[in-house]
Amino acid sequence: MIVIMGHAKAAPGEIDRILDGLHAMVAATLAEDGCEHYCFSRDLGDPDCMIITERWRDQAALDAHFASPHMVQFNALLSTAQVLDVSVKAYAGGTVLSLIGQ
Repeated sequence: MIVIMGHAKAAPGEIDRILDGLHAMVAATLAEDGCEHYCFSRDLGDPDCMIITERWRDQAALDAHFASPHMVQFNALLSTAQVLDVSVKAYAGGTVLSLIGQ
């Protein structure tokens, strides 16, 4: 399992401007084989900061995602946005700890 977490801080109004593209990316990615979770959300304290969370079955599924046509379209969309700061990290390993719920 690979977990990806990150954030993208955008200039005011940029997330709203590309919101339709974000929705399309999430829908296309959730349909991919090996995608267990894929979500963009907003930081409750900063509506111009998008939180990124993903969970993938394995590296092959993640590699296929990076090569997908919708990823190419998404990267083109992001290149039009004024992103001020971005950090995305992948965590791979076999240990899963349930903190709340199942």
